[in-house]
Amino acid sequence: MLAVLQAFALIAVVVGVGAIVGRTGVLGENARMVLNRIAFHIGVPALMLITLADTAPAEVFSTTLLISAITALAMFGSYFAIARRVLRRPRGDAAIGASASSIVNAGNLGLPLSTYVFGSTTEVSAIILLQYILLVPLSLAILDSESEEPRSVGYRLKALITTPIIAASAVGITLAVTGIELPPALHDPLDLLSALTIPTVLLAFGMSLSARADRPPRPKRVELALAVLFKNALMPVIAYALARWCFHADAHQIMLVTVLAALPAAQNINTYAAVYGRGEGLARDASLLSTVLSVPVIVAIVALTGP
Repeated sequence: MLAVLQAFALIAVVVGVGAIVGRTGVLGENARMVLNRIAFHIGVPALMLITLADTAPAEVFSTTLLISAITALAMFGSYFAIARRVLRRPRGDAAIGASASSIVNAGNLGLPLSTYVFGSTTEVSAIILLQYILLVPLSLAILDSESEEPRSVGYRLKALITTPIIAASAVGITLAVTGIELPPALHDPLDLLSALTIPTVLLAFGMSLSARADRPPRPKRVELALAVLFKNALMPVIAYALARWCFHADAHQIMLVTVLAALPAAQNINTYAAVYGRGEGLARDASLLSTVLSVPVIVAIVALTGP
């Protein structure tokens, strides 16, 4: 239980610093966008390349990954369909909401939780892999498709492949599969750049909560409530049901996949929303509410399903 609370406390402190910076305006008017772009174009790509390159493929592709993939795709597809067909939201806004409903905070929250609660980061590394080779490209493809300029399918495919996060993930997977190790002269700088990701994303998120001039508009209550309901309640329930009754997993695996599914919406969604100018208020509020609500949810899961 202590590990769960420590991980959330760490996030709260950094977000709080970002809120203070945003309120005082000491970094200037465009600081939040600059931080988001640093994360999107430098920090996250470096993190994914290093993470994937250093992960053994045989340790990643497991039942846990399969259950998590089914659950995440079900959440993404269900929210996107409801947002488009029922709520009549634009594709970009629907994609941001679907991402908030399915892409979990596996990096700065999942990694410490896995370390202290489960004693291993292999499973959460698999979730990171899943999200950056499947869910993130899907979301970015939808966001890119809303461009005002008419573009061919080939152009959009090229734009997706050359997106820094996707390109870096592809390089990381290639290195992992081929067994090629990066020399220290490349690995060490990339490792240093990857350390930019968590603080820049959390600081930018905190600034979005309090900045006076650059604060995204509030989302519609129904789409926010739907995203939080999917993320905090429906996603862990489906993961639990799949693990227990469809895959007949053992008790440890059931707790593992359920806790991973109960992680809050990823902070990186705020970066994608800011860079593409779609659903920024929804990304901000869904990240905040899902993080707050995930504390009692994860504590309850560990208490009920743990040994």
